[in-house]
Amino acid sequence: IGSGNIVHNLGMIQWSEKAYDWTIEFDEKIKSLIDAGDFNAVVHYEKINSAKLAVPTNEHFLPLLYPLALKQVNETISYFNDRTSMGSLSMRSLKIG
Repeated sequence: IGSGNIVHNLGMIQWSEKAYDWTIEFDEKIKSLIDAGDFNAVVHYEKINSAKLAVPTNEHFLPLLYPLALKQVNETISYFNDRTSMGSLSMRSLKIG
């Protein structure tokens, strides 16, 4: 089981459940990269257009990389807690195996 805040921008929080477009875009892009097995692109997330807003500092994003580094070729990935909240947070977590 692994997590990280795929999107974590406390400076842009809004007190509603409506997510910013860039929150959804970045979360879905990271998920699609993980699903494709392109972990190198996840490591280099800063190349994604919405990265500066989604990950203004990386201390909440980096924990996501550790379980991905341990994934074996034959293991599957599933997701839980895969919703956005407060406009600028994505707490998507994953289960490997």
